[in-house]
Amino acid sequence: MAARQRITAALAANGFGQLVTIGTQLLLTPLYFRHWGAGLYGEWLILSAIPAYLALADLGVSSAAGNEMAMRAGAGNLTGAQQTFRGARSVARMAAALAVLLGVVLALCCWGLGWPALSHIPGPDAALILLMLSLQVALGFSGSVVQAGFRCAGFNGLGTTWANLARLAEALACALALGLGQSALTLCAATLVVRALMLVWQWALLRRRCTWLFQPAVPADPHMLRRLLWPSLAFMAFPVAYALALQGPVLLIGSLYGSAAVAVFSAMRTLARLPVQLTNVLNNAVSPEVSRAHGEGDQGKVRRLHRTAWALTAGLGLLACLALGMLGPWISQAWLGHGHHDQSTLLWLLAVSWVSAVWNVSSIVLTATNTHVRLSVIFLGANTVGLGLAALAGSWGGMPGLLAALLLVEVTMLAWVLPAAWRASGDGASAFTRGR
Repeated sequence: MAARQRITAALAANGFGQLVTIGTQLLLTPLYFRHWGAGLYGEWLILSAIPAYLALADLGVSSAAGNEMAMRAGAGNLTGAQQTFRGARSVARMAAALAVLLGVVLALCCWGLGWPALSHIPGPDAALILLMLSLQVALGFSGSVVQAGFRCAGFNGLGTTWANLARLAEALACALALGLGQSALTLCAATLVVRALMLVWQWALLRRRCTWLFQPAVPADPHMLRRLLWPSLAFMAFPVAYALALQGPVLLIGSLYGSAAVAVFSAMRTLARLPVQLTNVLNNAVSPEVSRAHGEGDQGKVRRLHRTAWALTAGLGLLACLALGMLGPWISQAWLGHGHHDQSTLLWLLAVSWVSAVWNVSSIVLTATNTHVRLSVIFLGANTVGLGLAALAGSWGGMPGLLAALLLVEVTMLAWVLPAAWRASGDGASAFTRGR
């Protein structure tokens, strides 16, 4: 399959994925408010945020291995790609076991120590929810390896489509549980079962469509972990940083202003991140091609991919943010009803989202080629400091101060990432601006 065809297929698959993301958020958020209320929904968000940190358990190996598989396949080294694939499977199994073990510890803390303190979800239910959410994280490690397999074999669009269908099935299970008036525990169990079933199907599809990854059987690359250690550890920093950026404010706002404020903030952020989700369609389609172009030694193609993706992201993202800023009150009233819109918070979060989108598209040049170690350190450091500043600013200046701290993190990242992407691709400010 030619590069243009792969990008087109990936764009379609990721476009469908963003429709799933946006559609499910627009559907589920008002259902949570209607059937559970802001208090219970806020506690569910707090519980959901805690196991997100268990995504660190694979040390970032699946992401680094996925890039290496694509680069090796691009260079024609199929045996090497297969060896990396088998090594990634072994790491995923170990990471899943560790995630489950940590989930048990979280559940015991919740059951025996009453942490976190909740008033709407019973302690035993909360403990089981934390355990099942940990199991979902464990399944996610295997899912990442599946997606890496589709990506290196040139079927990124197919793999992404089925991954998005799995997310859609989970969202429909949530909607059904809410509509039937089920508890948070039942809802969590339903999504866990759906995720497991869909993962089994994706593995079966990969075996059928990408047979060369499995035949002939070759041993796992014994040097994979040593070779990918630093890129893997660097990838590990990304989920930590994203957990700080996305889940950290949820926990912080819950402690400062209460669970109802968490629910409103989450709803406004859902609206504000729509432009980011739309531009991620392009980013996810371009990333495998950057890996392949780097493996082929074609830096000119890397530059062209980066320039085109950046221009589209900046332009379309800005238009989307402006539209949401003007239509936000009307959308919130139609979506959530009266009393759940906060225009000031929405405008701050739209600014955060646009800056985040434009630096993320440049980061692809680094992450897709496993040259992202410094990026990960800076991203983690910026979000760690930023969350501390947000805690101080939120205590002294209320929600606007907290949101200003979040925006400062994104501006800092843009100022570092864009020049770094130019250096990595042999580009420069003048050539990048002219598109030559």
